[in-house]
Amino acid sequence: MKTNKKTISADTENLIPILIGVWRRFQKLPGPPDRLQTREFRSVVSAVKALEEKSLNGESLLGQDYFNNPDLLGAYLLYQWMIHYQQGLSLIGELPKTPKRVLDVCSGPIAFGFAALRHGAQEVIAVDRNESALKLGTEVCGRYGLPVSIRKWSFGKSGTLAEGKFDLIIVGHCLEELFPPSKKGWQNDQQTFLLKLLDQLTPDGHLLIVESSFGESNRRVLQLRDDFVKQNVPVQAPCVWRGECPALKLHNTPCYAQREFEKPELLKQIQRASSINLSSLKMSYVIFRNPSSGWPDLHDKKLYRVISPPVEGLSGKRYYLCGTDGKKYLESHVQDHPAQSRAFDYLRRNELLSFSNVLEKQNAIDIIEGSEIRIEAACGKPLPMEFES
Repeated sequence: MKTNKKTISADTENLIPILIGVWRRFQKLPGPPDRLQTREFRSVVSAVKALEEKSLNGESLLGQDYFNNPDLLGAYLLYQWMIHYQQGLSLIGELPKTPKRVLDVCSGPIAFGFAALRHGAQEVIAVDRNESALKLGTEVCGRYGLPVSIRKWSFGKSGTLAEGKFDLIIVGHCLEELFPPSKKGWQNDQQTFLLKLLDQLTPDGHLLIVESSFGESNRRVLQLRDDFVKQNVPVQAPCVWRGECPALKLHNTPCYAQREFEKPELLKQIQRASSINLSSLKMSYVIFRNPSSGWPDLHDKKLYRVISPPVEGLSGKRYYLCGTDGKKYLESHVQDHPAQSRAFDYLRRNELLSFSNVLEKQNAIDIIEGSEIRIEAACGKPLPMEFES
């Protein structure tokens, strides 16, 4: 049975004027409600470049509260906020049901928390060390008509994150800042922190971890996934393979998600001026289930995630897969695909597939005459309902 969970529109047309209005109030600048003036635009572009440099090298602003810089905080609101928000929209869509109570950890201006509210969450608590960032996020939510609660919290200082249990806890783009690789014992500290968050989940709750798709950030998430699986923490998405991550066994083989990116005109202009080539959303992520809930019941069915774009192989187009029986590659020996295998020409990274009447040999799956490809879960969609335990 396919899921009937609805896709949530990004609604960028209504959001961009809200973001500009919040930015203007924060910067104490008058001006048009739907666009930036030339000098303002140049200032934002300069700050966006600084933030992008941080993302690329992973070191320049680690350990610093860069949101204390009004220019960087403003740039995040007008550019990165929209990226993180759309990441959240897609990834939260993979949960089997809408979370009612959500905790957004190190939220900044609450991009992921806002995505949870758009999905229908009834209560979102956002925690961060920077009050200015929290207040900006609160204003965005308020102008859109969505309620959010905020709490100032700094890692390593006294005080709990929030009381009670949560259906979803989000840790988005902050692990490297909380646990920099240069700090002795960072892996143990990171694991201890995240295990405590797992203890705050409701019985059907989930922990969503999101980082960038770049090198060390990607490996951090993959390694974290392996460490937790060894401790019997089940994975909701993206993994259907329960063994050690194949990507970690080879050098320079990242495994990350890629989703469609709805870009309003302001973001297109910022990207052009900043020489940013970002046509899709790319991120490393894993969604853990409450350890007591067990893995999703796949009923011994063979399922595979597409983990690459199409690449040219010896026999033509090839996709790499990671499935219930490990890493495979998919090729086709069919010239013109009939309806039952036509999806081969249009497969997207992260789609969940099943096959019938295929030719399997070692690590290869070949599409032949009579083969059928079934997309069990599209990008940003949960496992089919019959696979939920």
